[in-house]
Amino acid sequence: MRIIRTASAARTALRRVGAATVIALGLTGCDGLLRVSNPGSLQEEQLTDPALEQFVINGAIGAFQFAYVNYAFWSGVLADEAFTDHSNVSFREFSLHSFNDLNTPNDDVYGSLQVARQSADAAADRVKKMLGAGAASSLNVARALVYGGYAYVLLGEGFCEAPVNLSAALPSSELLTRAIARFDEGIAVATAGRIRNEAAAEDLIYMARVGAARASLKKGDLAKARAYAAPVPDTYEHWAYYSANSTRENNLVQMAVRASIPYLAMHPAFQNLGDARVPQPTASRTSQNAHLIFPPLKPSMYSGWTAAAAPQTIEVTTHIKFATGLEARYIGVEADGPTATMLTFVNARRAVVGKPPVTLSGSALLAEFRTQRALDFYLTGQRLGELRRYAAAGTDLFPTGKFPVSADPYGAMHCFIVPLSEKSANPNF
Repeated sequence: MRIIRTASAARTALRRVGAATVIALGLTGCDGLLRVSNPGSLQEEQLTDPALEQFVINGAIGAFQFAYVNYAFWSGVLADEAFTDHSNVSFREFSLHSFNDLNTPNDDVYGSLQVARQSADAAADRVKKMLGAGAASSLNVARALVYGGYAYVLLGEGFCEAPVNLSAALPSSELLTRAIARFDEGIAVATAGRIRNEAAAEDLIYMARVGAARASLKKGDLAKARAYAAPVPDTYEHWAYYSANSTRENNLVQMAVRASIPYLAMHPAFQNLGDARVPQPTASRTSQNAHLIFPPLKPSMYSGWTAAAAPQTIEVTTHIKFATGLEARYIGVEADGPTATMLTFVNARRAVVGKPPVTLSGSALLAEFRTQRALDFYLTGQRLGELRRYAAAGTDLFPTGKFPVSADPYGAMHCFIVPLSEKSANPNF
């Protein structure tokens, strides 16, 4: 198994994030967010100092990791992976898929992703200026580009539309196109930087290839999706790392499932499946809103999970895989359609958790393929983009009917929306 960026290296970076994320990067594109004065932040003119190169990059990585787990949480609620049972009205309306542009979870996801996007874009630009000609082979430039690409991917998958740097609203397809452009540039820079650090360059190249394959699949370009995914090794993994150092560095899912009164619940669509990749507690617990729910346990893409181990609770220090060779294989197999290769792949995924093989073809095989994908990537921010893609092709898997713990009906919201804070401050929206 190849995990290039080690946990110890990640912990070192995370110790810097508390300071790094206060960099004054001029976060336009989310200018509707509240701006505050921070006397401990770096000033604009300091950010061209080459001595601060790693500081700037760590800030961009920290911003993405915070945004990513926030998106993984709430996009799962907007899809069919989970629901919240909380007395907070904004939480309730979001969980019902019936909310407006003042909704707090929607606003938080938007703000954190725009900060991650702009932090990465600004970091790439600043390090390019710091290094001059050397930027063309700088792994830090590649790193900023690739993390920025993933921020654009999440915006494109999760939002109906979103502006960038006070632009007019951009559709999902344009956000994904911009993601691919950053991945392509990141691959080129990392390839040129192999001489500096072969292993780190390889990690960034594979990370970018997975992201570009994912964005291409969402855009419907199967040939490009297949081409990006093919060289990625099956064993490749890249993680988002979390820490107990500060609340910002925590795995935010833990707050909703480990508290004495939890409020995040497995949706009925993922209950009673008997699948170790999506473990279910043996007993329900009383939610914050006084209903019996099943808070999620560690799914298979979270650190510490193994198929043979007893289910574990999600901790503040639980890391999450967000770019993997497994995802690349899913993309490549899907691009070729419901063939014998897909059947072999589906049965291999079933075998991971001891399930017997199936004999399927056509639409039934595609349905089982989608099920296996859902189980493998539970609570990793994948599902909302997939459901939107399936719905656009005529297969709507979004939850409908009665909400799991009340008589309220599900609404029809299938994506995040631009919050009022952005609309009010953006003259082009």
